[in-house]
Amino acid sequence: QLPLRFLFQVQDFGLKHLLSMGSLRLLSLAGCPLLTTTGLSGLVQLQELEELELTNCPGATPELFKYFSQHLPCCMVIE
Repeated sequence: QLPLRFLFQVQDFGLKHLLSMGSLRLLSLAGCPLLTTTGLSGLVQLQELEELELTNCPGATPELFKYFSQHLPCCMVIE
């Protein structure tokens, strides 16, 4: 479990470091305004994710949620 809620300095570059955490099950990026759709889309590499929270995250678009539903079918994505 990794809660990074409302950490205003988290950027796409920082997400790349999370991709090596292959056993990560729960991730919250709610309220992180600097994350882009492109950066967030890389999270599909975390195939063990069971829950991903993206509430109040401007980079979380409807297209991204659709992408996650296709590539992370076992993950509950919280909008």
